[in-house]
Amino acid sequence: RDRGNSHMRKAVALDPEKTNYRIALIESLERTRSGDEGANIEEAYQSALEVLKMGGIDKNPAYLKVLFELLVRVADFDGMDALGSFSELGRIWAESGRHTALLKLLGQVKTPEDRHELMEHHKIWGRLTEAAVRRNPISFPPPRPPGGKIRLGFMSSDLRRHPVGYFALPLFEHLDRERFEIFCYSFSQTKSDTVQEFFTQQSTYRWRQDLSTHDAAQMIADDQLDILFELGGSTHMNKLEVMAYKPAPKLASWLGYPHSAGLETIDYILADANIVPPQKSLLIEEPLLMPRSWIALGRMVFSDTNLIEPGVPQDRKGYITFGTANNPHKYNREMIQLWSRVLLATPDSRFLFVRPEGGTATFRRNILREFEACGVAPDRIQFHAVRGQHMPVYNEIDITLDTLPLTGGTTTTEALWMGVPVVSLIGEAFFERLSYSILTNAGVGDMATPDKDRYVEIATELAGDHARRLHLRHSLRDQIKSGPLGQTEQFARDFYDLIYRTLRPGGAAA
Repeated sequence: RDRGNSHMRKAVALDPEKTNYRIALIESLERTRSGDEGANIEEAYQSALEVLKMGGIDKNPAYLKVLFELLVRVADFDGMDALGSFSELGRIWAESGRHTALLKLLGQVKTPEDRHELMEHHKIWGRLTEAAVRRNPISFPPPRPPGGKIRLGFMSSDLRRHPVGYFALPLFEHLDRERFEIFCYSFSQTKSDTVQEFFTQQSTYRWRQDLSTHDAAQMIADDQLDILFELGGSTHMNKLEVMAYKPAPKLASWLGYPHSAGLETIDYILADANIVPPQKSLLIEEPLLMPRSWIALGRMVFSDTNLIEPGVPQDRKGYITFGTANNPHKYNREMIQLWSRVLLATPDSRFLFVRPEGGTATFRRNILREFEACGVAPDRIQFHAVRGQHMPVYNEIDITLDTLPLTGGTTTTEALWMGVPVVSLIGEAFFERLSYSILTNAGVGDMATPDKDRYVEIATELAGDHARRLHLRHSLRDQIKSGPLGQTEQFARDFYDLIYRTLRPGGAAA
């Protein structure tokens, strides 16, 4: 990518008026993880400003997607609004087949109408995708004889060193080989790693780096599965469109995307009672309800090698530190206003952003300006620019304030594992209830609330309760281990029993 960036910079220098040259450079820089990531983002942002001055975007879906994602990275809320309304952008992207862009809209939902409009964006994409598939169908082999083991497939390019891989691990560490045959499908363009090798050893693992969506669906259909789970949504290197071909009699979603994908062909979404939206209209799929938790914590991240320092950060610093490690695509102005209320109600407290964007001048400036507009002085906001090595930084945070409406998922589990309480707002949609489920299954469900005023109260009460924070810091990990999130063997048993009962009603549990 570094070599590509250098060529694209040259292209822009040779013809500065070519918008597509600049857009290509912006997109690549925003995705560049080597070198100084903050400087890469800053260069991309400055180039984006030039594009916006030039004009000529004309509601181009590809250009809007690249620019919006870059503006999200630097928390330029005014710039995001200037590109188009929530409804307008979502429909532009859905109608042009850009499902990946819809993820960035989840954090921008403000009203009940927005939730239903977001669902419509996904349905628009789904209808177009299903129509395209009907014009180029796959073929199906003759059905297998009845009986025998259930053929269960997992389709994900993230069954490797990736959060999806970590959460999927318990099912492969405690396989039910008596009742199931397991198949995995990956289209990852990365090199294999030790985690992927484990999945390979535990299943029939089909890794095809250069395969069309049609051929991927055909490959899966030829394996004559009984049910296929997709774990990636439309994230990088995954092939959500495969699900439109209905390559198995039953299809389900889990882990990779916190919203209905948009396809009517997907039958189920794995969930638990806490995460299911109260309104049925906020899901397309039927919830496939786990009896305890919809996730368990895999050993690759959730291990005792992540050390917790004695005491609490307040004892070492002399003040309370709130913080977040959540991605900026979950940020919005209303969220910062709520966080500011917490800071103002907690004298001398600080807020720490644990994000690679913290190394970007524009991100820092925008964040400081938003807090200052709410009455919070800039010297109370701190930044720790880090990627991938953030777990030890939780030793610097007393309390995590969750993002809203799109809550944390992996970040919530990581904070709790490090003994850091998480205060979360419970919303109506699936993506607004991730932390609520996690907190409940960790035994600290009282830290989640549907009320913003109560959110502030919970945070300030925790700030004033040194004894509880100290207790949580050094007992929460063991509490998690003994509960639904930590009992990985029980989680796997629950999962396989649920699938067996779903596919073979009346069948005996293991």
